[in-house]
Amino acid sequence: MKAVIAQVSIAAVTLMLFYLGANAATAGFVFLITILGIAVTTSLTTSLVSSVVATLCYNYFFFPPVGTLTIQEPANWIALISFFIASLIASRLVLRARMQAAEAEARRKEVEALYALSVDLFTATNRAGALGEAAARALRNVGASGELVIFDEAQDVDELQKQTVEIPARTGRDVYLPLNVGGHVAGMLVARETHATVRALESAATLVALAVERERFLAESAHTQALQEGDALKTSLLRAVSHDLATPLTAIALQIDKLRSLVDGPAASAAAEIAEHTGRLRRRIENLLAMARLEARSVVPRPEPTPAADLFRAVREHLPIIGRIEVRVADDCPEIYVDPSLALEILANLVENAHQASPPDSPIELSAFRHPMNAEQVRLEVADRGPGLRADSDPSDTTHRGLGLEIARSLGSASGGQVALTNRPGGGAIARVDLPAAHLPDIGEVPP
Repeated sequence: MKAVIAQVSIAAVTLMLFYLGANAATAGFVFLITILGIAVTTSLTTSLVSSVVATLCYNYFFFPPVGTLTIQEPANWIALISFFIASLIASRLVLRARMQAAEAEARRKEVEALYALSVDLFTATNRAGALGEAAARALRNVGASGELVIFDEAQDVDELQKQTVEIPARTGRDVYLPLNVGGHVAGMLVARETHATVRALESAATLVALAVERERFLAESAHTQALQEGDALKTSLLRAVSHDLATPLTAIALQIDKLRSLVDGPAASAAAEIAEHTGRLRRRIENLLAMARLEARSVVPRPEPTPAADLFRAVREHLPIIGRIEVRVADDCPEIYVDPSLALEILANLVENAHQASPPDSPIELSAFRHPMNAEQVRLEVADRGPGLRADSDPSDTTHRGLGLEIARSLGSASGGQVALTNRPGGGAIARVDLPAAHLPDIGEVPP
């Protein structure tokens, strides 16, 4: 339709100039202006065809002999050819300017869309789906529709998986843009049936990737802060409760000692049993205080080479109420690199648990030897002849055996080792403590 209107316009201009008696120079200028107007409003093909038609009309009506397509004077040939070339160049320049203006407008819209996306993403709340809604609005602003897919965890990918993939669609194309952040893919931005430029889509994907990583970082930071606050609260509670219990327990212990000096017979036996349980409770409180200090880092373990036999001897002195304790230390057992006070508390808690689970007059067996699978560790074992572990229990779960074993596990971890339980052949249980072995220099390495 525009092509027909263009040719009709040239015909109208030709008739108007002819009846007004315009000379060749005036007609040339008017025809050139008409071609520029057609180039501004139509396509390149239409403007080129209009240039040819205008050149023919210029020749037929304004160059003598008028009414023919021939030219009498050679100079007029130059004028006609110059007009034709000028009209072609003018048409081309006008169309190029139109294309650049259209591209500039498209870039302006893309920049506005990216700016709006950045504002949406980095002012979004933690509401679920906020990032997806912002990404969808950004795609609509650049003339696309799509969705945002966020992976649960960032995935390591190769170079091919970091590239944008374009697939032809019914209208336009589908573009899949990975959200790359630091060599990891946090998700995928999918633009469906779009005509937007790849540069605009990749810029949007970069902003979305940064926003996803920001949200993930904020979530991890909040989680870490909550854990730190929880640990601080737990440590404060442990210290407060332990301190509040220590004072009345000391008074109870003094009163029990006075009572034992005043009674005899069954009453004395009952007082001794009360004293035993009171001492066990005091040790638990001391253990809790030690754990609280370790977690608060107010006390740092001070490991040193410690013989296993010395630890076993200290346990027997620390727990005089336990009758039979049998000790075995292998000849090739190295010294243990551990804080002696922590190691003593670990063994004391395990021995107390074993004593409670064992039948009367059943011995508690303490063993020390080099770890059978790791020469860098020493294994300590506390064995009893109690009921052992339940058939359906998890050997790695130490909590079901009581607070003492949980304290031993925590102190063992703070000492660079670990505590585990297993059933003993023939009945009973074995508590195994794996601790670092001390490295002593050879005699030849000792400086003179």
